Amino acid sequence: MPTEADLTQQLIEAQRAGRHDVDAAPYAALDRAAALRIQSATMSALGETPALLKTIVTPDGLGACAPIYRSRVGNSGALQLSSPTITGLEVEVGLVLASDLSTEAANRDEIDIIEAISHYFVGIEICGTRYTDRSLSGVNGGLADNASAYGYVFDPSHRDAGAEIENYDVHLEFAGNEIWSAPAKHSFGTVLNSFIAYAKNQNPAFPLKAGTVVTTGSLCGLVPVSGTGHVVGRLGNHAVSFDIT
Repeated sequence: MPTEADLTQQLIEAQRAGRHDVDAAPYAALDRAAALRIQSATMSALGETPALLKTIVTPDGLGACAPIYRSRVGNSGALQLSSPTITGLEVEVGLVLASDLSTEAANRDEIDIIEAISHYFVGIEICGTRYTDRSLSGVNGGLADNASAYGYVFDPSHRDAGAEIENYDVHLEFAGNEIWSAPAKHSFGTVLNSFIAYAKNQNPAFPLKAGTVVTTGSLCGLVPVSGTGHVVGRLGNHAVSFDIT
C-alpha cells in the first residue's frame, strides 16, 4: 500500500512532466484530512501558490476547496495553456472578498458571508487531472488532485448581475465550433451555495481573507475538449477567451 508521501510524490512528478498517468484507485481510500494534506504538500513542493480557490459541496453536505495554481491563471485574451492534461471547460461566476471571513462568523450569520463579498466576475475554469481515470479517485481522491482544477481565465470586469444567473445563457466555442449553448444552471444549485458551505467549514491552509478570489462551480457542467484551439465563453454581455496550445 503506498504511503501518503508516495501518493504526494506521484502527483508532483506527474505535474512536473505534464502527465495524466497516475493510478487513481489508491487515492480513493484517503480520508479527507489526508487528501487535504496531500493537496497542500503537492502545491508547496511545486513552488506554487493559489491565485484563487475552487469551492465545492461534497456528498456529505460539507464545503471544501481546492487551490488553482497562479502559474495557470490569467486574464481573458492573454492566457495560453498546453493541452496534455486538460479534460474540459466550465463557465463560472466567481467572487472577490472585501473583508476577512472567519469560520465562526460564517456559522453565526449568513448575512456576514454575503456582506464580506466585494464583487462578482465571469470566468472559465480549465479542468484537468493527473489521474489516468479520474472516476476511480472518489471524492477525497479528487480533492488530492485539486478537484480537477487545472487553470482559470478571468473576464476582469465586474459582473453587474452579481450572483444572479436566471435567464442567462452559457455559450462555449472551441476551435471555431460551438460546443455548448444552453441556459445557465449551477452545479450546486446557486452561485453562492458552495461558497457558503466552505465559509462554514474552512481548511486552515486556505482561510477566507480580504482579497481572496473564489470560483463557485460550473454553469454548464464539464464540457469536454481535446486538442488545441481558441476558446471563447460567454455569459450575458461577458466574454472570456484563451488559447489551448
